[in-house]
Amino acid sequence: MNEIFIYTPTLNPRISYIFDLIFNQILGIPKVSLSTDLYAFNQTKEVAKINYSNHFIEDVLQFSPHSFLFETGIRAIHLDFKEHKNLMAAFFHPSTLHNQQAIFPFDPFALSFYLVSRYEEYLPFDADQFGRFSANNSQAYKHGFLQQPLVNLWAQRIKRLLQQHYPYLEYHSPSYQYTPTYDIDYAYAFLNKGWLRQGAAFAKNLLRLDRTTLLAQIKTWLRLQKDPYYTFDYLDSLDSTYQIHPIYFWLVGDYGTYDKNIHHSNKHFRELIQTKSQTHPIGIHPSFGSNRNQAITKKELYRLRDITQQSIQKSRQHFLMLQFPKTYSELAQLGIQEDYTMGYAQQLGFRASIAHPFYWYNLETEECTELQVFPFQLMDVTLNTYLNLTPKEAIKQAHQIIEQTKQVEGHLISIWHNNSFCEQAQWKGWRAVYEAILQEAVTKL
Repeated sequence: MNEIFIYTPTLNPRISYIFDLIFNQILGIPKVSLSTDLYAFNQTKEVAKINYSNHFIEDVLQFSPHSFLFETGIRAIHLDFKEHKNLMAAFFHPSTLHNQQAIFPFDPFALSFYLVSRYEEYLPFDADQFGRFSANNSQAYKHGFLQQPLVNLWAQRIKRLLQQHYPYLEYHSPSYQYTPTYDIDYAYAFLNKGWLRQGAAFAKNLLRLDRTTLLAQIKTWLRLQKDPYYTFDYLDSLDSTYQIHPIYFWLVGDYGTYDKNIHHSNKHFRELIQTKSQTHPIGIHPSFGSNRNQAITKKELYRLRDITQQSIQKSRQHFLMLQFPKTYSELAQLGIQEDYTMGYAQQLGFRASIAHPFYWYNLETEECTELQVFPFQLMDVTLNTYLNLTPKEAIKQAHQIIEQTKQVEGHLISIWHNNSFCEQAQWKGWRAVYEAILQEAVTKL
């Protein structure tokens, strides 16, 4: 038995999207069919069935729908979050769930769509200093499930019910996997920046009497030591030790307040990008300044294409600058197929409450797009800077996230920066943190 047949009184893009996500993409049921024809539904035999309506059908698993999935557009919604059988659930108000035959007293599909679509981020919110939707604003953070892949967990509950009623139903769900990723915001600390920038940095450190940095800067210039941020040989050694296949995201934007990488025309920088692109998947790291208009992102995309002579299909926003639907709409228009921005800077966890890649649903146009979103769960700056954790605390919290991802056979993605491996100042001892995370992340269940 490789098909599930779902009856729904109305069929629209939201319903098609969420049932495909839950049953096909997460649970791996090969064929998912939906119908508004009750007679045809009742006559169909030898398949697993789900009734997504308030109409009782004997011997069929019934989920009573809330009106949310039958709506279009965006509006303020009141959600009452509380636990149901030790797992957080959301009760939409005013409720239309009056059917006593329903399996759950809430609609898990409406909840899942609300979380994955990032519905709350389309509504007005109090932005942080960079204009971002912060973790503290999210329902997941407020109600204590940010570090749980809630959509996957409810999908698992539904799977157990299906297994009881339809023991011969086949599942081909994805297995746990791990993808490390690196953002190259500063390829070098002191080299290849041009004499004006290097001289200004030297003068600033001199005025501050920062002897440690001055000495490192002089030694690097005299080639008595490697540039502290040039940690790529170390990253290569991790590839072979842990058998990992990282993705590199390159910042090639113009110099600005928050964009301070090496100039894209620098010979050594271009050679570094070219070398890495021959052995690793790469993506564009659109600059902070590119958020002003799409033309800047397009220019940077063409720069990276020119340097690598490759088609660039992956992206992650610098500073995780993500605005709905603007950011994803523009990336899709530029031919980006995979985006890795979905996560928070301030907190670890599951921004969209899911541990699998998913296709972006545009609430503004009410359609599922071809842009695939790859959520990340762990970032170095979150652990070190935002949460101010010790190395020991960072390892412990990271392992908890890894365990949550493994339990649902999810896709774990981490972000680290090449300069975070410098073993200086705030990053001293953090190579060991990363290696402890790698050790746990690459270990299968």
